[in-house]
Amino acid sequence: MAKDGKKPKRPELLPEDPMAEAGRKLFARQLRRMKWHEAGSRAGEDIESVHQMRVALRRMRSLFKLLAAHYRPKTVAKYSKGLRRIARALGAIRDLDVLIVDLQDFAATSSAASQAAMSPVIEMLDECRSERRARLNALFDSKGYRRFLRDFNRLCKKPGRGTPKRQRPEAPHQVRHVLPLLLHERMARVKAYDVVLPAADDETLHALRVEFKQLRYALELFLPLLGSPAVRFLQRVKAMQEILGRVQDIAVFTGYMSALADLPPQQQALVEAYVAMRNQELAQLRERFDEEWTRFNSRATQRDFSDSLLVLR
Repeated sequence: MAKDGKKPKRPELLPEDPMAEAGRKLFARQLRRMKWHEAGSRAGEDIESVHQMRVALRRMRSLFKLLAAHYRPKTVAKYSKGLRRIARALGAIRDLDVLIVDLQDFAATSSAASQAAMSPVIEMLDECRSERRARLNALFDSKGYRRFLRDFNRLCKKPGRGTPKRQRPEAPHQVRHVLPLLLHERMARVKAYDVVLPAADDETLHALRVEFKQLRYALELFLPLLGSPAVRFLQRVKAMQEILGRVQDIAVFTGYMSALADLPPQQQALVEAYVAMRNQELAQLRERFDEEWTRFNSRATQRDFSDSLLVLR
């Protein structure tokens, strides 16, 4: 009992939890976070709402991939499909949120005349964003969305729901037995890119970014059960993902801007200058990536990963 006479708070996750029940607890937490940011995503006054709601969705989708063997295939398919639909609607807005902020920052470093010329381009993108938000809000208002939330909430609250019957009692199913294997598998999927780096194209780097993201989400979700070295290791993972995320942002940005047609000469010149600046940044990111990849593969970083799992033994 604690010194103040109160019972110590029971940890949300326990090493002895069955993987499906640990997943249920984690799904419930992320579902609450997703619903918390719905109102802000509807209004669009703070772009962070869409970002945070999207992160919660991504974590849940990642968790279904990680724990697929511990739920019925129909359960995984049903809820993964629903989460993917919402995530796509949010992603369409998030891409423009980030691009518009990036363009505004670029314009702020230019002359007043250049800022005035860039303003219609930003307004055009903002109109596109408004159209996408209207589609998002229509999704939020749909009966299907509300039904999905009710069903998913039931999955989160009812132990055993959506899980297959275990055929053998000794089959590995507790977190302490299964999680190390799953994390090692995700780690292997990242390290396997050694054979294609550093001569990787943008498509390959994007695929590596996805693998880093899957590793990061798994670590973050189960971090309370891992040893303290996991915090250091997670910082290295975040550093890699941030670089690769910016590389992907630039690919999206330049794709959007290159698709703009029939612009007046002054606006076209500004768009070309913006694209050129982002391509220069891309070259710098490539250099940073090589440095961070070396740090990530260092013995110290790899030891942090291994040591973080020892507490689950």
